[in-house]
Amino acid sequence: MKTKATVLILVFAVGALGAELPRASLPPAALALWESRWERDKLDELIGLLERSAPSPDFAFLAQLWYERSTLVPDEEAEACLRRAADYGFRALGLPGFDAGTRLSEGELREVLARTTDPAAILWTAHSWGLLLGRMNPFTAFLSLGKIRAMYERVIALDPGYWGGSGPQAYGALLANLSDYGILFGVKLADAKFYLEWAILLEPTYLENHLALAWEYARRAKDRKLFEDLLRHILEAPLGDWPFWNRHAKAKAAEYLAQADRLFK
Repeated sequence: MKTKATVLILVFAVGALGAELPRASLPPAALALWESRWERDKLDELIGLLERSAPSPDFAFLAQLWYERSTLVPDEEAEACLRRAADYGFRALGLPGFDAGTRLSEGELREVLARTTDPAAILWTAHSWGLLLGRMNPFTAFLSLGKIRAMYERVIALDPGYWGGSGPQAYGALLANLSDYGILFGVKLADAKFYLEWAILLEPTYLENHLALAWEYARRAKDRKLFEDLLRHILEAPLGDWPFWNRHAKAKAAEYLAQADRLFK
């Protein structure tokens, strides 16, 4: 387990983490679509352009865009978006697609991850696959948890600051969910808090980090003050350099605040 001092050292070592910028060099028309992709028609047009790109599309970038699309569509459409995102993600990892990737044993997956040096390919695959677990057979989903955990561990090893600290944030969220099972996974809620707070240290302007600490930790810890303080911070903060995801965080923060009385009975 890393100490607080280690976290601070890593923050300074990472340096400037950048902002929400396109993964690839995009022509002006595609760049304009990227910059307004929270409008679903613009995102769909951007995806279409990239899927038709030659000689071959950037699979990791498409995995991200399909994952983002899942946040803009009705729930009944989200599963297809997530599966498409995971399919592209596994292709970015050098595999034939979703079915081949999900059939790997944990040991086989770890071998693939060890050969992968692109945190984007792993992160967006893990995000998409992770959300699909809730829509799968519970036994199959349970067996996949260790694989998802291995993916986030690899993202952290490669670049903890990638995409606003999304690796530590997602790992913390996963640990929080595993803590619901008591001692089964050997995880405590305090373990999750460490990673969720680390993500905020890495990139405080990425509001999804504050959202994760509120929903995954403060809600479980029954800390209503922390929960509401974090959500109000999100609502008051500027969109800044992460316009797509900060919009998403603001919408979810308003939704969660409206549920506070029910959540903290």
